[in-house]
Amino acid sequence: MAGGTFKMSQRKVRPGTYVNIENGRALTASSAARGTAIIPLIGYDWGPRGEWIVISADSPDAHKIELGRSVYDATNSCMIMLQLMLLGAATVYAYIPDGGTAAKKEITVGSATLTVTAKYKGSLGNKIKIVSVANPVGGFDVSVVLDGSEVEMFEGVKMLEDLSEKSAYVDFAGTGELAAFASATLEGGTDEASGNAGITDFLDKSEKVRFNCMCFPSEETSLQAALKTKIKYIRESIGWKCQAVAPNFAADYEGIINLVNSFVYGERSLTTAEACAWLAGATAGADKTEALTYAVVTNATAVVGELNNEKSIAAIKAGETFFSVDETGAVILEYDINSKVTISPKEPQDCYKNRPLRVYDSFANDLLITFRPGKFDNDTNGWPVVEGLGRSMLSKYEEDGAVSEVDPDNDFVVDKEKSIGDEMYLKVGMKATDSADKYYFTVVAR
Repeated sequence: MAGGTFKMSQRKVRPGTYVNIENGRALTASSAARGTAIIPLIGYDWGPRGEWIVISADSPDAHKIELGRSVYDATNSCMIMLQLMLLGAATVYAYIPDGGTAAKKEITVGSATLTVTAKYKGSLGNKIKIVSVANPVGGFDVSVVLDGSEVEMFEGVKMLEDLSEKSAYVDFAGTGELAAFASATLEGGTDEASGNAGITDFLDKSEKVRFNCMCFPSEETSLQAALKTKIKYIRESIGWKCQAVAPNFAADYEGIINLVNSFVYGERSLTTAEACAWLAGATAGADKTEALTYAVVTNATAVVGELNNEKSIAAIKAGETFFSVDETGAVILEYDINSKVTISPKEPQDCYKNRPLRVYDSFANDLLITFRPGKFDNDTNGWPVVEGLGRSMLSKYEEDGAVSEVDPDNDFVVDKEKSIGDEMYLKVGMKATDSADKYYFTVVAR
């Protein structure tokens, strides 16, 4: 029996059953979800070097072994920054720059030698102890102790080679019979070497992550210059719209948020670099219709480096972002702006404010993932499809309150004269909705 598909304009010659499988859903635009932040853990003392550790707000301690401690550790600067980022971001990509050495210890066991090497580079490895005690049933119980807490135990081990590839914290190497031995502490572990190579590697690898906001906790001048170059490249050459938060960096660029003070978090007075983590997480997680102006910083008790009225005005004019205290005593973000102060006539005049910028950026990212090369015909058949998808995107943005005054017939149009060959030209008009950040009341007494 004949079969296959059919066209309404074509009549089959052979008898048979012909079936077309069609998409029952109309083409819809894709939407780029927000909520992804990234950070280099500069100077961190443990963990895999030169690769991403993806931390979810739903299970923040899923990578406790790789990090060597809980994300909720209140004594470690890098963990505090991860905590702050996860207050706003759904996902954090953490990166430990390469460098340093792994702690190591050679332990004499009878006539044999057991070599123990920390799984990762970093000074935390110097807090690892190995203990072997006799097991009453037979063999020996080998414990791995990290910073005073037993993290692993291997029971009834008889041969050194039986320890191979057992531990998540150390690598064991050696052959021969195991014996009991007193606590042996690893030594020689160091953190990343000084220099900028590891940070620039992080910036290069950030191109492959579709993040919304980066925390860049460094005030080093050359590194901040590299940061601006990279964010400009990602935004303007790759086309993915993102931002970065950096301490005391007057970048004069919408992709960089310049934070100039900090706050007390729990018992700790944060540096401005550490406080960047909260703003990066909040910015990453903020919806396109959400403004962070007057956003409350959870668990913050005071501002470090609070600005008076005169300095606050000067800071805003200079494109500086800062924390202040509201009338209730809560620590808040004063004004949700970026470092952009020089705005050309061709640029959106509100691009220095992050809420409108999030609208423009979100729309640009949605265009990037919806209109992929090779997906639509560049002719009279494809143009209406493209325009229809684009106009549905604008309508959805209007429904969400992200834009206003949409003209469905003229705000997403293919330039049919220019669109030739494999090049399609389009014109898009949109007016981003801003938040009311300033209220002016005239009260008339009657």
